[in-house]
Amino acid sequence: MHPKFLSLFLVLFSLNITYAESDTHIETEIQNTIDTEDIVGLSWSTISKGHVEVGSVGYANISKLEHMMPAQKMHVGSVTKSVLAMGVLHLIFEGRLSLDSNIEALLPGLNFDNVWHHRSPIKVKNLLDHTAGLDNIRMWQLLSTKPLPNTPLGKAFESSRQNLLKIRTEPGTQYSYSNMGYTLLAMVIEAVTNQRYEEFLDDNLLAPLEMYDSSFEFISQQGQYADPLLAMGYHENNVTQIAVSSYLRPAGQFTTTAPDMAKFMNFILNEGKVNGQNFVKPEHMKMLTNPFNTKAHIEGLNIGHGLAFANRDRHNVLGMCHPGTTFGFRAYICLFPDEKKGFFYAANTDNETADYEKFNKLFINKLSVVSASIAESTGKGTGLSKLEGIYLPSPNNMAEFEFIDMLFNFIWLEQSNEHLLMKSLQNADRRLIQVGDHLFRDVNRTQASHVFYWDSERRLFVSDGLKTFKQVSIIALVLYWLSLSFGLIGLFYIFLVGLIRVIKRDKESFVRIKWGFINLLLFSFPVYLYVQQSFLQFGDITAASVSLAFLSGILPLTLLFSLWISLRVKLQSKLIKLDVAAILISVQLVLVLVFWGQLPVIFWQ
Repeated sequence: MHPKFLSLFLVLFSLNITYAESDTHIETEIQNTIDTEDIVGLSWSTISKGHVEVGSVGYANISKLEHMMPAQKMHVGSVTKSVLAMGVLHLIFEGRLSLDSNIEALLPGLNFDNVWHHRSPIKVKNLLDHTAGLDNIRMWQLLSTKPLPNTPLGKAFESSRQNLLKIRTEPGTQYSYSNMGYTLLAMVIEAVTNQRYEEFLDDNLLAPLEMYDSSFEFISQQGQYADPLLAMGYHENNVTQIAVSSYLRPAGQFTTTAPDMAKFMNFILNEGKVNGQNFVKPEHMKMLTNPFNTKAHIEGLNIGHGLAFANRDRHNVLGMCHPGTTFGFRAYICLFPDEKKGFFYAANTDNETADYEKFNKLFINKLSVVSASIAESTGKGTGLSKLEGIYLPSPNNMAEFEFIDMLFNFIWLEQSNEHLLMKSLQNADRRLIQVGDHLFRDVNRTQASHVFYWDSERRLFVSDGLKTFKQVSIIALVLYWLSLSFGLIGLFYIFLVGLIRVIKRDKESFVRIKWGFINLLLFSFPVYLYVQQSFLQFGDITAASVSLAFLSGILPLTLLFSLWISLRVKLQSKLIKLDVAAILISVQLVLVLVFWGQLPVIFWQ
């Protein structure tokens, strides 16, 4: 029997719902898509009113010429969060937790910095719906070779690290995606159950759902934790990627199959029941997707994140969905509860240039999901000029890159007739149509997609339910851009002119910029070391990271010393004045970077 049909045969006996192999038409379309998008392989399952189909295309392992099977084990990245959330909600169903349980009290060993502690402590529901105000992730938590599969979760929040648990927005008021938050949820599970969270969820969530080929435990393609059924992971150009342990593993460590995810989808679509009995409280099943009590929601925006999923308005349909990305894999789950339909897929390729949205459209079309009614324009155009201006991420997703996001991830709004144009450096322009007093709809969406609101200090914000931006003065941003531009020109001058003077052996002129030049030249050393080491060591303390931290840390000193040397001589010649000017504009930039915490460059904090 062909392996694909054998896997179908085995799954047939583990599903208590109508089951079939996916039709050849969708298989052909998906095969064409993975070929176009340079994706190695993909497996999927769809469900429509109890009828399940699974399928697969491509390869699970290129070097072994192993074809992808429908029941191939796959890593699913942040789709993990939606599954883990149901385990937390089951604990609440059992009365061992509540949505309002105080996280700071449950995890007293952690150093939370919550200035709103007395009126807004962090609650379980805030971690589930990403409204705790936590940072997302740090580089050392993501890219490190130090964590092992059984490293205690608390290692991700060592007190020696700087501002790890600083609460950046008042809990419950604003969505901000956080991998740290779901790691804290796993720590809550362990605190309440006195079990490793992996064991608890495998035994008390996956087993009742009969997801026997899935696990929260670490599973790899080789070594001690190897499973021959796990597909190999890949990056662009078919570069292989073995499974990686992570400090924040609860946020993205889950191995599953398309048939098992069909069972999970069936569980969600059947209102959280197992064998006809409630497994999650019915009122909580109604809160899986819709946001509640955030400022954007209070102002009328219904797009956002609930206890386990985000509601997603794409391809003229509304779904409750969650994407996932991890080393060598991408995954996606999307459900349409009113129609009892849904789809899941996992690709064993994390290709930054691929358009994975094509798969979503294919499955939506296959399931014939009913198009959503379109929110019509109110015809109002008054007051749009007040909304024009520059907006910065508030907050940005990763605190350590706040300065970079300010410079490159801002948006600006312009009035265009009766519409607003949203522009950015990263994405194509978006046209917003007014559909309410403060509500606007992207012309490519069906529902209100953005809302404007003011805080108590009359500061203006715009939110799409998942990202929030604050209006700021254009003057400050322009000044920062001028600082960056002139500073880079100054540093380039010091390096290039210094190199020319070394070649010409012009010692008299070289001495003025000598120390700044040597400092810049020595940056080639950490660059070389970074190229030689694995990208997974990016957040570790290595020769590369230590040398980068040291050289970036002394850059302000070497530039100031060069300035002092240059100013000791009379500014008689144009060349001396030019040297001084170059050093001055370089110094102003590095001082700005020091102020923003960008220098020294340290990724292990």
